Amino acid sequence: MAGEKDNRCDSTTTQGGFTLVEMMVALFIFSLLSVAGVILLRGAVDSNAVTDAKLGDMAEMQRLVSLMEADLSQALPRPHRDEDGDRVAAFISETGTGGRGFLSFSRGGQSNLNNKPRSNIQRVSYQLNDGRLERLQYETTDGGSISEPAGLLNGISELELRFRDKRGRWLNQWQTERLNDLPRAVELQFEQNGRSYRHVFLVGTGYL
Repeated sequence: MAGEKDNRCDSTTTQGGFTLVEMMVALFIFSLLSVAGVILLRGAVDSNAVTDAKLGDMAEMQRLVSLMEADLSQALPRPHRDEDGDRVAAFISETGTGGRGFLSFSRGGQSNLNNKPRSNIQRVSYQLNDGRLERLQYETTDGGSISEPAGLLNGISELELRFRDKRGRWLNQWQTERLNDLPRAVELQFEQNGRSYRHVFLVGTGYL
């Protein structure tokens, strides 16, 4: 109809949201962040595991050093008798007159928590068994049964000993002039899992 106004109005409708491309980009970025988070978490877990293993190794080494230091510092110039009743030197090693372990001697200061009628002297021995460094102790000072080995360190190889005598000489073998002779000091060298260690221990409180 001529002159009639058209009441219809043009309108543009705008709808909010993401396009498919934007969604794919967002998902890609989220996946990258997730992978990075997993890698960081795995790295932290692995680092903690390595740290715990290192701390465990350090604790075992410190235990060995403390134990040998305590034993050797209280070593006594006291020969003992074996199962056959024969007298044996106060201090023996595998490089000397033999014995069950690479070090064997008597020490004082044995605790007696249960108040049993026994001496405060204790005979101890250190041995290397298939790469495992172990400590043993005898029930009695002369003869007697021996305890089950207490494991101290694993992965030990190339174990060597040296002994400092009363003249100040370092000897590769401990050779006693008298049955009650003790070395002034013991040097212990060994390798553990490819790393070399060296420890020196003073022997006997009255031999310094």
